[in-house]
Amino acid sequence: MVLHTAAVGFAAILVISGHVASAQADPVEIPLELANKLRPAVTGEGALDTPFFNAAEEEITIASLKGRGVVLNFWATWCAPCVREMPALDRLAAALKDQGVDVIAVSEDRKALKKVPPFFEANAIANLDVYYDLKGQLSRKVGVEGLPTTVLIDAEGQLVGRVLGVLEWDAPQTVNYLAQTLTTQKP
Repeated sequence: MVLHTAAVGFAAILVISGHVASAQADPVEIPLELANKLRPAVTGEGALDTPFFNAAEEEITIASLKGRGVVLNFWATWCAPCVREMPALDRLAAALKDQGVDVIAVSEDRKALKKVPPFFEANAIANLDVYYDLKGQLSRKVGVEGLPTTVLIDAEGQLVGRVLGVLEWDAPQTVNYLAQTLTTQKP
């Protein structure tokens, strides 16, 4: 088990390091906690064009987010690990907002528009907007196997990787890594 975890972590480092090395001269080191949980992002056909919705019930697609990096989190109010992770995602959104990276937390709740706003208010979630996945269409196309799952997308619209489970998203090393890895790098 330890060998398997180390091998998967090493493979994730190679995948992400290659992406970072091609984008900038000095590659940024991936934080260990992130490296241990990062997996390749493999999606089903049409995932980039599958809509999810904002609080105004407007359609959004992953493809339409090109130009900014995205930390795309799938969660639900009934999911205890998701609830525990939400404050860190909220702080991450505040930290990355002016650095070219958006944090989008997509609710998998049924009747999300009735459940998420009161949840955000009760938990002082101020930096995340309300998004939801109608009937789990996007999560199925992205290959979400459990909640929480977070997909990392760079500013070019390329899926960089996915994180299964909870992560300390607002750790300084993670914030720095995401800011440098997911944004468009200038030569």
